[in-house]
Amino acid sequence: MTDAQGLFLLSAIRALAPLALALISLAAVPLVSADRFGAPRQAATRARYLVVALLLLSGGAAFVAGAGVTSTLLIGELSINPSQPGRLLVALGGPIFAIIVAVGEGRRAGAMGQVALFGLAVIDLALAIPIGIAPIALLLIGGTSLAALAAGGKEDAERARAVFRDLRSAGVLITLTVVAELLRSAIPLSATDPAYATTASLTAGVALSLSLIVLASIGAFPFHHRLVRIFDSLPIVGSLMVGVWIPAAITLIIFSELSLLISAVSDPIGGAVLPILVATGAFTMLFGGISALLHDDVGEVLGFFAVGSSGWLALGLAAVIARPSTLAPHELVIPATLVISLFGIWRAAIRRRYDLVSLQDLTGWARHTSAIGLVLLGVIVALIAVPGSALWSARANVIGASGSVITVVVALAGAVALVAAVLRVLLVGLSQKSRDVERTEVRRVTHPVTIAMLAGTILITGAAAGVIDVESAASELLRPAPEATVVPGDLP
Repeated sequence: MTDAQGLFLLSAIRALAPLALALISLAAVPLVSADRFGAPRQAATRARYLVVALLLLSGGAAFVAGAGVTSTLLIGELSINPSQPGRLLVALGGPIFAIIVAVGEGRRAGAMGQVALFGLAVIDLALAIPIGIAPIALLLIGGTSLAALAAGGKEDAERARAVFRDLRSAGVLITLTVVAELLRSAIPLSATDPAYATTASLTAGVALSLSLIVLASIGAFPFHHRLVRIFDSLPIVGSLMVGVWIPAAITLIIFSELSLLISAVSDPIGGAVLPILVATGAFTMLFGGISALLHDDVGEVLGFFAVGSSGWLALGLAAVIARPSTLAPHELVIPATLVISLFGIWRAAIRRRYDLVSLQDLTGWARHTSAIGLVLLGVIVALIAVPGSALWSARANVIGASGSVITVVVALAGAVALVAAVLRVLLVGLSQKSRDVERTEVRRVTHPVTIAMLAGTILITGAAAGVIDVESAASELLRPAPEATVVPGDLP
């Protein structure tokens, strides 16, 4: 092997490590589940251990490879240049989904681990290819495919409806993506031929199309029904990947794209779209928080909590259009994703311990399983965040960009409602134990899975609350070399 071939192979490994590990799981999971490796009844356990290891390797590989020039791969005319946001999402997502798979256990743990592996690989690949129609389309198609994989072969009408609804939504969003790309490609024509169209009008059309894609992806009102049904019907790994992590990647791409486009236009962009986005974001937070506070089904509580959390991103979208140079909206994406994922860890642990879906049946759960109660306490801390942290500053900047006192009041009321919804679940857990909870066997605190869950909770809470400045650390640890080509989606 020549030196050039060796360098190409090393670059390929660094650029495609998450995808390679996902592909390895296709052969490795059935292999370790075979009878030759142990008793058939232990096949699910062996598969779970394997996918947990692969998820940890995927996160570690993304962290070690980084987004430098040595990770750039050129295949013909296609350049795969891993970006800092993509590598950061994989580096965080690998351990988080490993914890969820380990905590949730279950018969389909191996398949759920593969959903997470391929989801992270799609995110990494989409954020590594040139900005345009391809990354968003890849994420939308990948999300729909993963939803079908997560639903499995079980004859469940609710799961089938959730997958069909996701497929229908993806078709509409891909159409909007094509429209946005067509309008964007026409912008240079407006600069040479004023009779064709104005640059501002075409940019406004692109902003409107991309805004609709973001709102529908993250589940903001009035597109919340899809997200709630996903959390209510699909397993938690599939719900988080399809409903939270892939939309987070789409949001990062579109935020960066809008910042670049609108910064290049001298005329103000937004018009009537801007106040609608602001009102949508504020109302989504309030609607999601109150709905989560009123519902009894655990899956619906988590779904509406995710809807309410998406209100921050909708407000961030308005802030990007109003102030394209601001970095505050970009700083909200990762914390919002981590908070919902931490709530997802709690959901997986509760589902595994009690197999109950009604909060009325789960009274006293925190008293019976205090370790799981600490996870939910971490969600509350992450929601409130550390006063004076960069997250508080980003939230203040995003709310301030609205320029409306009413919006500020509604958004703050929504934020309080989200905290109250989680606090209500915790208070249910601190009440008198129900008979079902009392009969449930308690896992010892020194169990490795419990230790991993608590350690992960501390780290995720710190990152989501602003104690650990994840994005600043990533900018230093994953910073490309000076000669590397930086894609527009890179962290500042």
